[in-house]
Amino acid sequence: MSNVSVVTGNIFCSRAQTCVNTINCVGVMGAGIAFEYRLRYPDMFQQYRALCEQGQFSIGKLWIYKAADRWVLNFPTKKHWRYPSQEDFLHAGLEKFMRTYESRGISSVAFPLLGAQMGGVSAERSLEIMLHHLGTCAIPVEIYRYDPVAPDDLYEVFKTRFLKLSSEQIKFSSGLRSQSIEAIRTALADERVCQLNQLLQFEGIGDKTLEKAYSFVTQVLRGSEQRAPTQASLL
Repeated sequence: MSNVSVVTGNIFCSRAQTCVNTINCVGVMGAGIAFEYRLRYPDMFQQYRALCEQGQFSIGKLWIYKAADRWVLNFPTKKHWRYPSQEDFLHAGLEKFMRTYESRGISSVAFPLLGAQMGGVSAERSLEIMLHHLGTCAIPVEIYRYDPVAPDDLYEVFKTRFLKLSSEQIKFSSGLRSQSIEAIRTALADERVCQLNQLLQFEGIGDKTLEKAYSFVTQVLRGSEQRAPTQASLL
């Protein structure tokens, strides 16, 4: 009997020990699921950029980042963020995962549809490739179909905390410009928004602006609390 289940929802709500982040090999996490991971694990993002600058990332090479709340398996599905994913890239990474997950201590894992959302591979083909490789996996495997209206585990927390503060307080403590603060307030008032990455769709909110706002809300107001990694290793 297969240990693989296909789930429609938000991967960040998974209780799996390890969640997969799809990345490129040039150090950019500017959109989609990768940007969500960049917000949640800023130290991981900095380490990832450094590894890319050193030429340590390539297709088929996986990197585990062990944070306090979960492990993140960084899985290259693109060589460069500008170019699409290729099926061969998915095969290479999945073959590596199947050879190494037991020795690396991965006990359960949640994948997004690899290469499907931003990479250009069809969702159906991505799922077919993943089931081919993961069907014999001895641990619980979740494959998440992205649902744009599924709740985000941190969005409501961010929204509540940001809106409680005055614009003057945010500007003084975070360094955000007044225009950026008002753009975020406008976006947070839109009931269609339910995930952090969706804020990037609004004019005046770029990745660096949202990163600064998220860092302010989650770190400055909580005494600069951060999730510290225990270990990170390339596979």
